[in-house]
Amino acid sequence: MSIPRDGDGDGEERVRESGTTRRRVLQTAVATGAIAGATIPAAATDFDSVDAEPTFKDGRAQPVFGDDDVIRENYWVETSLDTDGTGEPDRVHVEIARPASTVNSDLQLPVVIEPSPYYGESQPAWGYSPNEELYEPDKPGRDLDGGPEDRSRAVYDDYSHLAEFTGSDGPQIGPSAFEDELLQCGFIWAYAASIGTEKSTGCPDVGGDTEIEGIRTVVDWLNGRADAYDAREGGQTVEADWTTGSAGMMGISYNGTLANGVAATGVDGLEAIVPIVAISNWYDYYRANGHVASRLDMGGLFDFIMSREGGERCESARELVENGQDRTTGNYNDWWHERNYLPDVENVDCGVLICHGLYDFNVETSNASKLVEQLRKHDKPYRMWLHQGGHSDPLHRGVDDEAWVDLLNRWYSYWLFDVENDVMDEPPITVEREAGSLAAEADWPHTDTEHVDLSFAPGGQTQGGLTLESPTGPPVTESLVDDPNIFIETHANADESDNRLVYTTEPLSEDVRLSGTVIPDLTLSFDEPAANVTALLVEYDADGEAEIVNRGWMNPQNRKSMSETFALHPPGRPYHVEFNLQAADRVFDAGSRLGIVLLSTDPGHGMLQPPETRVEISVDLSKSTVRLPIVGGEDAMSAALSE
Repeated sequence: MSIPRDGDGDGEERVRESGTTRRRVLQTAVATGAIAGATIPAAATDFDSVDAEPTFKDGRAQPVFGDDDVIRENYWVETSLDTDGTGEPDRVHVEIARPASTVNSDLQLPVVIEPSPYYGESQPAWGYSPNEELYEPDKPGRDLDGGPEDRSRAVYDDYSHLAEFTGSDGPQIGPSAFEDELLQCGFIWAYAASIGTEKSTGCPDVGGDTEIEGIRTVVDWLNGRADAYDAREGGQTVEADWTTGSAGMMGISYNGTLANGVAATGVDGLEAIVPIVAISNWYDYYRANGHVASRLDMGGLFDFIMSREGGERCESARELVENGQDRTTGNYNDWWHERNYLPDVENVDCGVLICHGLYDFNVETSNASKLVEQLRKHDKPYRMWLHQGGHSDPLHRGVDDEAWVDLLNRWYSYWLFDVENDVMDEPPITVEREAGSLAAEADWPHTDTEHVDLSFAPGGQTQGGLTLESPTGPPVTESLVDDPNIFIETHANADESDNRLVYTTEPLSEDVRLSGTVIPDLTLSFDEPAANVTALLVEYDADGEAEIVNRGWMNPQNRKSMSETFALHPPGRPYHVEFNLQAADRVFDAGSRLGIVLLSTDPGHGMLQPPETRVEISVDLSKSTVRLPIVGGEDAMSAALSE
């Protein structure tokens, strides 16, 4: 699969210099219409790449730069940081891939930076024992700092096998799939290894200010505000005289997360980013409403990415991560706030093209939905592509890859080359539907989405109901007993169980689209002072088979605040607990049933409690509802539930 291309002909334009930055306020509310990119220009005839210059057709950069004419260079950008305490500034290794036509010429091109902590050889990532007693704020003898004395962890401290640095020798980083598609069209590619990884110096801090500052400095260098050298230590200074200074940034997962963080600094010269299945708030990645949601956590991730030579210099940096993450309480704190890029979206001064999988159970969808919400709030230019896959993008999935790469081409042509095209005039949201079609929409969640409250009808250990009708009669309470050894798929498909509660609608008489975030609003009581709470959004087909659409978790001790825990005592006392599931976009088919499953521990997602602990949770159905984001609102839901 390659970039759409055209040969010579009417409408072709050549651009020699494009140093202007776009920096314009754009209106993202647009009229509905056919999705752009559905019609892709035909393949090109031959181009002469020896003296190539940027060429555009129908608003798209053309592949005029030959694959055999790529120059690869290694530079080290000097930062203002000294995270490893050597007394020397940290340097970020950057591998540049640029067309040969930029050598010994006046040709200047924009740069797309693909930052990553993964370019070096990853290390063993030691996790934490999941079978730990959950934190109780009033229990004597507990360390509130969340140190390793509270959470057993096999600490990795042997860095002896890390290879001695031998200059710029060694395997090159590129080309990535994105470079393969876009460098030939005139976009220089830059692979930037975050501090403490690969051939960079310094120490990681896993999404924190210093890690972001290291990558930001690469943008500064491209714009003449920082120095770079041809060696990891010492060396000669090098200028990026082959670039206009206009920079983009993109990447999948952690790589795209770095793009989010750098954009939130508002650095001048960064014109457009493409965060793909990326994190916008690290707390939402490893925590969920106070719930400690991962056994790896930030300390384990630090070990995994810390691939620089001389890793023993980073022991103190790792201690800061270990203590700051606070696995004991799961609370949101200043350390996590530093790794939350959402409050700084107001500083973003570039276009943002988000791509996320609706079934990404690694970096959950809330990271994309909350970012879109903040971009919209602060009137920032954005687009979003939601697909039916998981932790990937259309190019690597091989689904709608031509349309996706065409969008990337038009996106960067517009933002980095100042080429006028329709990329910001068409509907900003692309949603891949269940059958594979691409829908262009004015915003997300869908503009016709309204919240609909459904009430729970009792069903005991089998299945209860979900209804638009408010409960009548005396209060009804139903209970479940936690079993941390049962996986959520088993819970959802069990015909009868005392370890979960299931509530479903009647079979739908017509399709119902859910677009947005499901919110269980529950009144719960507990017989233990600490517990997990989990909710699943499920579609049951006509045969009763369950497909888990989405899920969410809560530490009920954080019912009042993500930053403070409140004990669950005395036993049996009712508490109001409200929390978000991950964002979703799903069409529930006619004939299926929409279901909510309530349980305590999700064994695939967080702490399990010791095996002997069996928490009982009671739900007051008369004081509990679930809020669903339904396209068409209550009218659509009512029509689908009518016989």
